[in-house]
Amino acid sequence: MLLAFAEAARSLGLDPFHMLRRAGLPVAALDRSDHRIPADRLQALLADCAKSAASEEFGLLVGGAFRLSMKGPLGLLMREQVNVRMAVDVLQRYLRYQSDNVEIRTVSQPEGLLILPELMSPRSRASRQMVELTLAMYVQIFRGLLGPAWRPRRVAFAHAAPADTEAYEALLGPPEFGAPFTGFLLTEADLATPLGDGDPQLTQELTRMIEAGGAPEGDSVGETVSALIRRLLPEGDCTVDRVAQHLGVDRRTVHRRLAAEGKSFSQLLDATRREVASRQLSHGDLPLSEVATLVGFSSLSTFSRWFRQASGMQPSEYRRASQDG
Repeated sequence: MLLAFAEAARSLGLDPFHMLRRAGLPVAALDRSDHRIPADRLQALLADCAKSAASEEFGLLVGGAFRLSMKGPLGLLMREQVNVRMAVDVLQRYLRYQSDNVEIRTVSQPEGLLILPELMSPRSRASRQMVELTLAMYVQIFRGLLGPAWRPRRVAFAHAAPADTEAYEALLGPPEFGAPFTGFLLTEADLATPLGDGDPQLTQELTRMIEAGGAPEGDSVGETVSALIRRLLPEGDCTVDRVAQHLGVDRRTVHRRLAAEGKSFSQLLDATRREVASRQLSHGDLPLSEVATLVGFSSLSTFSRWFRQASGMQPSEYRRASQDG
């Protein structure tokens, strides 16, 4: 990330070392591709650079300077998959070993798969700079798999259009602004694009390197199950059997391991739904029907009844109160 930051900063005449010091970040981090930056520090750094360079699109430029190789072993593991669809699965599964700030959600569409990079920023709404950096970065990651000339069929931002969209169009193609989501589309043809040979020995070694390089904060069974629930909820079929299948065990084992931590699957499912719904309603702009889908409900009415029971408020009332506050 910081290598891409340095490239973008220099392109606008900024000294990346000076800007890092102003943000209270160690300049030595530029030499470490695995250095994790707290989300609030990164947002402050982006805002300072955008102001200093008078560049409304600074976050976009940082994301555009990102390369698949900067993902380290995870980028190599994605490249080693049989096709792009399998690379998406790998990215979702192992991203949390590298980043505490971003989670990749996917939504199936008739023409392909929407990639929705979601910033995990519970304390504050993610800044425009941060949102644009994140989306551009993941477009670049898939460009590293699909070729330098590739552009997503559809790119959308939930926020309003900037005064000048030239840089956005040059990097992404014509994007939509004021859309109900922030993300981009991988078509069925994109997803079927062949990649590596799927060498089992190399895949196993890369997986070991990723897991050894930085275990996620939630190392308990409960945290692992919660992470899987967040991935499976938008598919509308988030059951203990599906979670067990992903973990390679049977449902009884999942129940037994959760019970040993004083937890249950139903409790984690409900808590995760409340977490995702609350974050989307407080900080997001998705229509309520889309929020309902993200938390695993097929209809808005069912979601509204559940949310009222969980929070004592209708979703629209909660959103209004949270965003006004």
